[in-house]
Amino acid sequence: MNVAEFCQLVTKYKNILDSKSVEFHARRSWDNVVLEWQKFLEEQPVQNLIAFVNLRGVDSEKIPESLLDLRTQLRRFEYTRKCVRDPLQLWETWTDAICPTSLQANFPVITSSTRLLRKKIKAKKQHEIDRIIELISQVQLFANGIVDSLIDIGAGVGHLSRMVSIHNKLAVMAVEGNHQFTISANDLDEKLAKASAVSQTALSFHERPIRYTDFVTEEMALKVDDFTSNSAILVGLHCCGDFSSTVLKVFLDSQKARFLVLLGCCYHKEFQCFNFCKPGDIQEASTKSKSTVFPLSQKWEGYELSYSSREAACHNNENMDKRFCENTDISRYARARLEKWIWEISDSPEDRNIGMCSVKCVENETTFDEYIRKAMANRGSHLLNDVLEVIPKSELSAYVSSFKCSKFDSYDVLRLMFAPAIESAILDDRIAFLQENGIHAKCVPLFEPTISSRNLAIVAYK
Repeated sequence: MNVAEFCQLVTKYKNILDSKSVEFHARRSWDNVVLEWQKFLEEQPVQNLIAFVNLRGVDSEKIPESLLDLRTQLRRFEYTRKCVRDPLQLWETWTDAICPTSLQANFPVITSSTRLLRKKIKAKKQHEIDRIIELISQVQLFANGIVDSLIDIGAGVGHLSRMVSIHNKLAVMAVEGNHQFTISANDLDEKLAKASAVSQTALSFHERPIRYTDFVTEEMALKVDDFTSNSAILVGLHCCGDFSSTVLKVFLDSQKARFLVLLGCCYHKEFQCFNFCKPGDIQEASTKSKSTVFPLSQKWEGYELSYSSREAACHNNENMDKRFCENTDISRYARARLEKWIWEISDSPEDRNIGMCSVKCVENETTFDEYIRKAMANRGSHLLNDVLEVIPKSELSAYVSSFKCSKFDSYDVLRLMFAPAIESAILDDRIAFLQENGIHAKCVPLFEPTISSRNLAIVAYK
């Protein structure tokens, strides 16, 4: 990816990216190019805009040429999100090598083989586990028998680690930061072990996974090496924010971790420094504290992506129809409205990009006042009184559902058109970081994006 060209493009359209509430910020400066699009955005149904973003049929004569050009430019920076179609394509994508033996024609569906394995696993998770199990099997084949262990980082209630022990016959260490999840995982392990013994099926653990609760830091590399006899695979399925950054560093620091499968998500969150606010857009990184999410590599050194831009990367274009045409969640309208008022009372970037809690809003029941108090309960409490003082009482008492606005949806679709390119930039930085440290690393579209929106996996080996 050409860093300079990408940064130039994102900087040019920062007014679209730097807030979820662009439609409510009409007073802000918009360059002439964006003004050209307003008529098109306001006249077209949201369904047509979604079709345009996803390269489906829309009358091109009605689309401003500059908007068509933007879509073309963004596509140049995107990793393909079209998932690998079969095990052979998966092998060729991550190894760049000819497979030494025949592979199955289709991905196995091992999670649906028995009720014992399906228990408490949703369809999305089943899809993800089935694909990861196939990838791990290929890693074992590629490694020619030297892999004996797998480390599941951010293991949750243990569905993946449980399946790896049964199917791949590896020793598994599962690390989870939530103690209640660890308790639930051990409970499910116990139930599966008892049920397998009674039914005398082949669904038994190779070795029961070792599970413990811990906050993952770079020191985890020592535990990986202590646990592993020969070589290990590190797996992180949807590691939020800079949790992924830590996993990358654990992989580099470990002597025995030879393979890595990492899928990130929630790119805007920074847990290690507990910093949820990253104001501004791409600019010289030296003027601000360094982000622990982006950049990590020398290739991208000197640039940053704003909090809002990284948040946009958490969405996907494949499910826009569901988000804008089927989803009944009305809280995003209230959030945009609240951001508009925060901009009115504060010039501080920290205030304008403040994180707010998710709030469930009920149609014709939740008032704007109720939404504000809940949304700012944990973050931004220093703004609460100021915001409530400037908003007219008639607006505070209005139902959130009255803020619905097709124009807002149109501008939000435009904003999310940038999402795949921004996510690709973040992944490109992580891959470059590994490659700069002598690691072979590739981006693999492992999952079907309409099922699992964060479908791009970093697959690396030493």
